[in-house]
Amino acid sequence: MKKIFNQIVYIFLLVVVFASCEKDNMPGPNSKVFGIIKDKVTGLPVETELINGSSIEAFEQGYATPVSQKWLIKNSGEYRNDLVFANKYNFELRNSNFFPISVLDYTIIPGDNNLDFSVDPYIRIKNCKIVYDPASKKVNATFNLEAGTSAVKLKSVRLYAFSDMYVGEAIKFGTAGSAFSQAFTPSKVIDNSQITLSIDVAANPTLFLTGRDYFFRVGALADLTGVGTIRSNYAPYVKISL
Repeated sequence: MKKIFNQIVYIFLLVVVFASCEKDNMPGPNSKVFGIIKDKVTGLPVETELINGSSIEAFEQGYATPVSQKWLIKNSGEYRNDLVFANKYNFELRNSNFFPISVLDYTIIPGDNNLDFSVDPYIRIKNCKIVYDPASKKVNATFNLEAGTSAVKLKSVRLYAFSDMYVGEAIKFGTAGSAFSQAFTPSKVIDNSQITLSIDVAANPTLFLTGRDYFFRVGALADLTGVGTIRSNYAPYVKISL
């Protein structure tokens, strides 16, 4: 009797093991979604940064309580997600460097989906030029700022530097000197005057080495109420060989 009981238990355990090892037949993601966050006035990408930068919140519909899926936006203002289920989605773009927008009941089809978002950035960085002056051993940036609306003011502006292309507020050198940034208390009204910022390469010999490539980028932080967390606006980076 004991032998029969042990055999029954053994068979039961085998059934449980094989059942747990059965292949999951649920279909996987069948869609790819990609696009650009575009300035609705200029048509240019609204650049950001990967760490603590802008993002897309996607809410797949058809559930009692849709859960936020966070899609990151690249430094360039582009994004891509190759693991998406075809369905209807609500998209919320908030806590970014542009005025919040919502896109509701958007249908994602199987396969490729090119979805651009048209937004109003808080600040546009215009006519940006970043060059290295070998005589003074300084990297100089000149540019103009344009506010997205009259309510937007300027909290700070900075010339960032780092050893790779992901340069920005979260990834930067702690450079010596003061000419590379400006902060305003109270925040400054944005006009069309030219701004110049400089990084003294000679004053930072441990950071900047001869014969190496470095990446420089201008960023501006807006001051505005009622829009959530505000991220910095950026101009495209410039690579300079010292």
